[in-house]
Amino acid sequence: MDLTPHLELLQERNQAIIKLIKGESVVLCLGDQNLLISHSFNPSHQAQLKGLCSAEAEAVQLVKLHRPKFLVCHDKLLPGDGIELIKRCKASQPSLKTLLVVCQPGNFQLQLALAAGADAICAADRIGQGTVLQALQCLKQGSCYIDKGLRDRAAFEPNKLSPRELEVLQELHLGFDTKGIATRLGISSNTAKGYQKQLFQKLGVSRRMHAVLTGIQMGLLQAH
Repeated sequence: MDLTPHLELLQERNQAIIKLIKGESVVLCLGDQNLLISHSFNPSHQAQLKGLCSAEAEAVQLVKLHRPKFLVCHDKLLPGDGIELIKRCKASQPSLKTLLVVCQPGNFQLQLALAAGADAICAADRIGQGTVLQALQCLKQGSCYIDKGLRDRAAFEPNKLSPRELEVLQELHLGFDTKGIATRLGISSNTAKGYQKQLFQKLGVSRRMHAVLTGIQMGLLQAH
């Protein structure tokens, strides 16, 4: 694909990304040797990079050593798996912001990525369309991001939610915590926690934000 007609827009987006992560620490784990070489010689990114590798085990060690703010990784690593990498890194550093770049969307399992703790997910074949910039903006704002292209491709068959679980999901979408949900629904906090646990299990997620994002994807909620 000839991207020459779009160079100005691509350069603008690249500058916006650089500005967005300026001063932030980043570890990159890319399952593409050519991209590794490209990034190692790219001075515009070196000020932020704390680690650059291609293997899952290497990235785990780099994250433990440097405790970066951001981890950006491919779904397929050399060797290793991006989803498993995110799961391992989140276990040791829950505050880590993670961006997963999906190179093989045909084999990608969105629920597994969300359950592992991926905060933002982009399709590699749509990066030139500004998805990375959108994802990083969401991460900086403390929210999550799923590339629309991946949502459209995903064959997502959710387990049926009960009416009460749907109510809890709606309350999560409105931003209420467990105590607030209990008060609004006229139930105890323990009961509200129980419904949240059931909801998370059915959606295949482990975080409130991911539950809301999945609900939007499934058409159960309306995006703000």
